[in-house]
Amino acid sequence: MLSRREAAAYGQVGASTVNVTINARDAESFRQSRTQVASDIARAVSLGRRGM
Repeated sequence: MLSRREAAAYGQVGASTVNVTINARDAESFRQSRTQVASDIARAVSLGRRGM
């Protein structure tokens, strides 16, 4: 999840599109792991921004 600061600055740096595909066994297994998935995506975005 992005912080308020990150969300506010999101559109200010050149816009990029990132597609994420998530494969889950079923809806319930996705629901159980969505917090971890959000954390992993936020970490990947953070690392990607360092490379800009």
